[in-house]
Amino acid sequence: MISLDLTEVLVGIAEIAIALAGFSGVVVVFGSRSSGQWDPGDRLRLTFLLEASFTAGGFALATITMLSLPIAPDLVWAIVSGSWGTFMCGSLYWSSQRMQTNDPSVDELSNRIVFAAFAIVIVLQFVNVAMWHTFTPVIVGLLLNLIGAAMQFGRLIQSAFRD
Repeated sequence: MISLDLTEVLVGIAEIAIALAGFSGVVVVFGSRSSGQWDPGDRLRLTFLLEASFTAGGFALATITMLSLPIAPDLVWAIVSGSWGTFMCGSLYWSSQRMQTNDPSVDELSNRIVFAAFAIVIVLQFVNVAMWHTFTPVIVGLLLNLIGAAMQFGRLIQSAFRD
């Protein structure tokens, strides 16, 4: 049986989030971006990459901090779930507003799939607050942030070599 140290998992999530945010600087020097000529879609992708990375890293580090305090772990998971779910509701709203003002090159199907995935995980967070008080929904939410950041990173790299 595998022993799972949640602190190590959270540190790993934070490290990956920081790496993705840091690699976004490398993306900027590719192509015409270093001279300030940004495609509106690429600017939006970079914004989403940084937001997803900072969300995953920030919530992972906040959770580690809370777990080190004299607070019952089930309360920590409920607090983090509620906070992440509330934050992501706002994030999805603001993201949809930014996409509406963006150019038509944004892939509608993938956006709907990502929105649905986040909506499902947000619902799980609020169920976790009300009933479960466990770590699994929190980890799933943070991993979804990382997956979203990695997807945006891949799209930015692809865009850099498209021209």
